[in-house]
Amino acid sequence: MSETVKTECFDETPTRVVSGEGALCSSRACLVGMDISRALIVCGENVARLPQIEEFRDACMGSIETVVFAGAEPDPTDGNVLEGGALGRKFDAEAVIGIGGGSSMDCAKAIAAEIGSEGWIAAQDRPGEPVEVEQEVVPIVCVPTTAGTGSEVNPFSVITFTETERKLVLNHESLYPCCAVLDPTLLVSAPKMVRVAAGLDALTHAVESYVSVNANAGTRKWAGESIRGVAKYLTRVAENAKDMDAQAGMQRAAMVASLSFAQTRLGIVHAMALPLSALFGVPHGVANAILLPHGMSFNCEADPEGFMAIAAHLGVEVQDMPVAEAAATAPEAVATLAREIEAPATMGEAGVEESAIERMADDAMQSAHVQVNPRKISREDVVGIYQAAM
Repeated sequence: MSETVKTECFDETPTRVVSGEGALCSSRACLVGMDISRALIVCGENVARLPQIEEFRDACMGSIETVVFAGAEPDPTDGNVLEGGALGRKFDAEAVIGIGGGSSMDCAKAIAAEIGSEGWIAAQDRPGEPVEVEQEVVPIVCVPTTAGTGSEVNPFSVITFTETERKLVLNHESLYPCCAVLDPTLLVSAPKMVRVAAGLDALTHAVESYVSVNANAGTRKWAGESIRGVAKYLTRVAENAKDMDAQAGMQRAAMVASLSFAQTRLGIVHAMALPLSALFGVPHGVANAILLPHGMSFNCEADPEGFMAIAAHLGVEVQDMPVAEAAATAPEAVATLAREIEAPATMGEAGVEESAIERMADDAMQSAHVQVNPRKISREDVVGIYQAAM
């Protein structure tokens, strides 16, 4: 293993984390050690063409046979899961390797479950009901090519169900990856807006986890580290994709945010972001970027001390401010950061139609994230936040 590659384990996740430049090819040894001889690689079409993927497959030759399913869409659907699961069963895959952004990793997790039970995914379209996994799930390895979701260390898989037009978060301990591979060289090819959206997605995870009703000292430690990391590195990543130090810093920020929110869940911003993706195809990170300052402003009064701390993590000098005033600087700081990196500012810019707000509010209120939001929220509140973001 390269001297630049290190392995870490965390109490908050069963996932072993391998990180550093060249970590992807180094991870072949991990698979061999798990006695894996056939692996299904799940990714999107663009990632399938990356030279690092071919290098990894070449490194596996002679010990691990691989086949690529490049059908993971930007917002994976139940159809993608069915197709990938069928290929995995035909190939007799002993492991699934998800390589890509959060969508590809989420798709890989669901495919790993689908491989063991044909048609499993269709039975999970039950909003508010627990995910059922009775079958054996093959080992999952996740390799992020964006620094945003932290899906590589959590048990969540976000899937869009096409017939009902619902985007649901599937959560089950069997969906935890056994290994996460953080190789910053894989992040270089992502376009600027993908880097921007991913970074603001990570920030949303950290902010919502920090003030969740389920937050504790341990989760706030990770969320605070993530917020500081985003504040330090996101502008650099937006400006220069080849800044490896910044890319590695953003990978770390996204990962530790996930260690936090996997325990706390999230909040109203995520609940409201899901319908934007399901109905209008707005990328998840873009939806979060637009809604985050508005959701923070709504929640400030419920936890002013928490938002004051968030502002401090973002670099605001809050020591001499009254608590409420300091708390109000947190959403302002996020909005300023979003403008600096040229993130979309309104739902209209992203193609969302105002006439859909009522339907989106109904869908958002079904999300489990609503229950852990620091401020009690009504459907009318959700409509108001959507209107403010329009």
